[in-house]
Amino acid sequence: MVRGRCPGPWCSTEAPEAARVAAGLGGLLGPLWRAVLRATRNAEGLPDLPEAQIELLRVLSSSPEGLSPGAAATRARVAPSTVSNLVRAMSAARLVDGSGPSTTNGLWCSPRRRKP
Repeated sequence: MVRGRCPGPWCSTEAPEAARVAAGLGGLLGPLWRAVLRATRNAEGLPDLPEAQIELLRVLSSSPEGLSPGAAATRARVAPSTVSNLVRAMSAARLVDGSGPSTTNGLWCSPRRRKP
């Protein structure tokens, strides 16, 4: 909301009920999305990862040769420091390999292939 106003046409003074419904639905979407992710992960036996880590894995899997953190950050539309922090945490969890060919900033990351 900007300056106390609702940002959409459903929030006009003629439609206070629509604004209330829209706000209520907005409050339900986040928990619903998390519940669907959790159920999907449980059904497939996947680890419960934060969305940022899942997005980084998507970006890395689209580039099998690996990416520098800067390139991964550009593709994921996040700050390079965010990617570096994610890689550090994910390397510790053995989800990504943070070593590889040297780059200008000395870090390379690629998804770690797990043995079946």
